[in-house]
Amino acid sequence: MRRGRVEQSSPMSEQDEYSPIQRIKKSQENTVVALGVAIGFVLLLYFFSFAAMVDAGSVVAWFQAITTALMAVMLVSLKRIAFWLTRLRLGRREEFRDVFASLTPSDLDSVTLN
Repeated sequence: MRRGRVEQSSPMSEQDEYSPIQRIKKSQENTVVALGVAIGFVLLLYFFSFAAMVDAGSVVAWFQAITTALMAVMLVSLKRIAFWLTRLRLGRREEFRDVFASLTPSDLDSVTLN
């Protein structure tokens, strides 16, 4: 059976659908998820390897303990860290400069995505 060529209309790209502030919020939400998963994975690895490191008396156990405390603090302020990273990534683009000039992390809480 021969397949024919089907013409498809190109859907609107995601960048065309959202306003700049909605694109910033979407990028921040993706950053929150990525950071949360990465921190969770590292903490899970630490959980299973910490006892072995303590028994060995290694300096790595101290490193794990200190970074665990830092990651716990990061989890508490994850939205602010993600906003900062989003601002670093998107802040240089012309279309986002004016939006970031007056935007705070709490402003994004009221933005809704379709």
